[in-house]
Amino acid sequence: MILYIPKSEREDIASLLTNEGVSFEMGGVSSIREMGTGSYEVFTVKANVEEIQVPPMFRASEGDVRAFKLPSGKIILTDLEGNLERLETLPPSQP
Repeated sequence: MILYIPKSEREDIASLLTNEGVSFEMGGVSSIREMGTGSYEVFTVKANVEEIQVPPMFRASEGDVRAFKLPSGKIILTDLEGNLERLETLPPSQP
């Protein structure tokens, strides 16, 4: 998985991946400029995490997000370009 995260999420994601026992590499910083809002710093994270089919409950429309499953069962959701959207936890399975 290649993930792009804002500077404000850097420590949280590094801590999460470390606690999950996932090997990862934090890449350098780059600056993203948005029209009318300025710019912000983005870090690249390369991690050994399995991509899974996006669970239906996390899809707004077909193909709009990608999902990566951590060993604990937590899900990292990204947009199609790899930008972090959010972290989710799958609900317990129903018998």
